[in-house]
Amino acid sequence: MPQITFSPLDPAEIKTMIALAHRIWHAHYPTMISVQQIDYMLEHGYTSKLINEEMKQGVTWLAIKEGTTMIGFLAAGPYGDQTIKLHKLYLLPEYHSRGIGSLALAEVEKIAQATGAIRIVLNVNKNNQKAIRAYERSGWQITEEVVNDIGNGYVMDDYVMTINVPPTP
Repeated sequence: MPQITFSPLDPAEIKTMIALAHRIWHAHYPTMISVQQIDYMLEHGYTSKLINEEMKQGVTWLAIKEGTTMIGFLAAGPYGDQTIKLHKLYLLPEYHSRGIGSLALAEVEKIAQATGAIRIVLNVNKNNQKAIRAYERSGWQITEEVVNDIGNGYVMDDYVMTINVPPTP
């Protein structure tokens, strides 16, 4: 079985990652939000221009690969004082429940440790029970409930989850 790796997203891979995001979101989210909201969020959150801007602003984008095939991605970056925000962590559904998400969370902890952050936060849809359980198994805790207006009549109804960054070994 090919090894799972995490590598900085190459600008040449952005189109592949955007296509992967469309595939993952349309497989995972229709039971939680409408297809129209999925399409709206993908259209506004996954553009080459936006991703390149985020990279310039210090957001780390990593491609998750099995061998040479991208199977997922994550994005994490500065979020206030001594905090990193995990903006995105997505895997193709056929790679769920294999421990890859835990490996990805360990990569986010490394990013946080490298920047001196003491906590990591993320937002997760309140109906995304599979992800919430996975985060809780990894030690994350729900610390807040938020409803964010994202335009066009859509909202993100989320939990904010937090974990303290373990000290660098």
